[in-house]
This record gives sequence, C-alpha cells and structure tokens, in this order.
Amino acid sequence: MVEILNAHGSKNDIFVAAMTPRDFASDGDLRTFVRCLCDRSGPFGGDGVYFYDAAPAVPEAWFFNPDGSSAEFCGNGMRCLGRVVLDQRGADTAVIRSGQAEYTVRRGATTLEGVRQISLEQPAVDFSPRTPVVAGRNPLTETRLPELDPSLAFTAVTIPNPHLVTVIDKYVESDLIAMGGRVVARPDVFPAGANLSVLLPLEPAEVFVRTFERGAGLTASCGSGMAASRAVYSRVSPIDPERRVLVRNAGGMATVSLKVRQGQWHPVLEGNATFVYLADVDPAALARGDHRGAGAGDREFRPDEDRAYAALEERNGARLRAAGIEAVLQ
Repeated sequence: MVEILNAHGSKNDIFVAAMTPRDFASDGDLRTFVRCLCDRSGPFGGDGVYFYDAAPAVPEAWFFNPDGSSAEFCGNGMRCLGRVVLDQRGADTAVIRSGQAEYTVRRGATTLEGVRQISLEQPAVDFSPRTPVVAGRNPLTETRLPELDPSLAFTAVTIPNPHLVTVIDKYVESDLIAMGGRVVARPDVFPAGANLSVLLPLEPAEVFVRTFERGAGLTASCGSGMAASRAVYSRVSPIDPERRVLVRNAGGMATVSLKVRQGQWHPVLEGNATFVYLADVDPAALARGDHRGAGAGDREFRPDEDRAYAALEERNGARLRAAGIEAVLQ
C-alpha cells in the first residue's frame, strides 16, 4: 500500500504520491493507475497525479493528466506538491524539477479565512514556441484562428505547457467547451494540443480566467492557464507586467505577477494549496484497473482546511455572481 494525498489549488484537485514512474512495471501500468485513480466514477477521482522523489537536493516530479497522458507540469498541482516538500524539509523555500524545468516554491501569506497559500515562480514565458502550437503558423501576438472562432484573436504562449489565450468581453461556458473540443478534434491544426484559456477583464488588476485543458477538459481552474493568461494580458494591454493581478476562476482565486529579468517575464503565482485527505491505495490493483481492490477504505480528512477554503470560495463566488459570470464546477 502507498499513501497518497488529495489536495487542491482553486478546486483543481490533484493527487500527490511519493512514487516515481519507475515504480511501475510498464508504461501501460502507469497510465492505467493514473486513469483509475482519477476516475470520478471510481472510489477516488481527481484532475491529475503528481509523482515525486524528494531524496535529491532538487526533488524530481512527474505530472500526469487524468487521461494518463503526461505534461511538463501543473501550476496548481506544483503548489500542492511544493507545500508537501516544504513541510517535509521544514523550509520556507525549495526548488523542484518537473519535466525539463525547475520551479521555485515559497510559503505564501495565509488568508483571512485561514487558507494556506504557496507562491510558485515559473521559468520565463515563451511567446515564440520552438514547436508552433498551431501547425504552419506562429501566432506571436493576437492572431485570428477561424478553426476555433473567427470573431476572436488568440495569442500562443509556452509556459512550458502550450497555451492559446484569448481576451473576451463576455463569458459563455458553452463557447469555451466548444472551442476546446475543436482543439482536440484537429490534431492536424494543433499538433501539440493546447490548453485553451479565455480571459475576461473585471477591473484593471482583476480578471476572470477559465481553461479547457488538454488531457483533462474543463476543470475548476488551471494554474499554468492563469499564468499564461496573465502574461498575455500584459502582452496585449498596457497593464504593467510586475503588477499583481487578482485572477478569479470557477474554483477560487490567485494572484499573478510577472517578474522581469533580462527582458523576460517569469510568472509568480500565489494561491491556495489545500490538503483534503490522506488515503492508502494499492498501486498494483489500480495498475490492473481493479477499483475494488485499490483500498478505498479509511481516509484522513482535513476538515479545518476544508472549512477555511469554503469561506474563501463563497467570497469568490459572490464576486463572480455580481459580475454576471456563470461558471459551473465540473
């Protein structure tokens, strides 16, 4: 049996497990484990899994989407993993490697509701992806993509996951879902796939962002989507990159600023890292697709953290309702 942690950043719920991909007999077993663990019709359910090895001086991490596909990293999940590593080391700052990049995590301020937060500094954003997100085109600035919506302009950014971001004047959830489905259905146009985000300005330093994630679909929030959208916001508007912008989403809120170094923008994302429960699972059973034998018994919940976040979530929901935004938690 292996202990797993269920945690969330803005209700984007991620499993954190002290395992590595090498612990599985095959790549197929690994992906079946991820799919079964994340399956919401099974005993658990979540938006992805972060495996990690804390033994090296710079811990290593591997993120997998709920469909079993891998990704460079997950912004919300990295904050949750970052809190785990900081707690284990009794430290205030740590560096974690995920994919080909390193991320700095720091303890953030605790909110008035008592919600624990983690600050995550990411590598520089890239507006000129080496592998174009859109086949045959390289939309460095706002570009029309009629394959998605001929009335909108999109900006491509790698962070390091591939993103397409568009600024809108009204949020319609069904429109985002439809566009996300078109990205999935057109691998000839979007060969690397893409996380598709819409950004709705509410105030100069307050925006609403929602993302249709490759490998996951519509989730409560997306950490890299918030960071990518914040970068695009300064790319296409006069907002100062280093200004902290409050980013609201369906599951909560975070602040994002862009630290400027040698002409490059490094997103700093600060938001909650809330622990939900600990549970013991049988990796071999899940790798066989055996939900019943996985060990879905006792779980150690964190009710204090749940109550604190519920208060913050209600405050965020009231603001979204006042702005006329209808966003359904998946």
